[in-house]
Amino acid sequence: MIDLAMKNLSQSANFLLFLTLFTLLSCGREKLTPLYRPVTINELKNDKPIRFSYQIDDTQIDEYAKNAGKFPLFGKLFQAMARALANTTISSSGGHELELDAVNVDLSNLSSLDFNLIDFINFDSLIVSVKNAKNHDSLAFVDKLEILMKLDVPVPGIPVDANGYIRAVFYDKASNTLGCDGRCLKLNISNIDWKSLLQNNKLVHLQPKLVINSVPLSTMKLAGSIDFSVKFNLGF
Repeated sequence: MIDLAMKNLSQSANFLLFLTLFTLLSCGREKLTPLYRPVTINELKNDKPIRFSYQIDDTQIDEYAKNAGKFPLFGKLFQAMARALANTTISSSGGHELELDAVNVDLSNLSSLDFNLIDFINFDSLIVSVKNAKNHDSLAFVDKLEILMKLDVPVPGIPVDANGYIRAVFYDKASNTLGCDGRCLKLNISNIDWKSLLQNNKLVHLQPKLVINSVPLSTMKLAGSIDFSVKFNLGF
């Protein structure tokens, strides 16, 4: 009887040992794949800026700065510039020069940022496209598209027109081409010290302008996307 009990105990111990080893080996084979790759301090030190992308939807401008974790506060101006064009409706009737709605961008909340921790800020890309495009929709009717900008404190080296505006972004059909089968265009970005502009201006007035060579075949709504990047200097 005792021998039988000892035999059962030995078998139970062997089973538990096997189960433990199996569990440990299984854990060793598991691999956790993160959804997002972390940005390390070394990457920041190696002059690699952090890049941000944003698809324009119906978000109001005053909502842009609410989630600083998702979008840093200094991205507000770039978002506003894209928003000034996106969700604009181009009617199939009207004149050939359209002055779109002006936008005032309040940057006063940037005063809380320590710009000494930033090496540079780049505005990398602004693309305008037809929202929910139909087969016959095209931006071929666009001759020129630009956003003019009036600043509290001018940025050195940037030409200012008679009304006090600088040209921030622009597209000219004479020298630029359309993409996406004629349904999107990429605007040129002026060579501006964006860090200096954001650091020294509390209010920026944006005035988009659109010059068309003909009336579009149908009324269409514009969409867009932006890309910008920031190089931090953490001091270590």
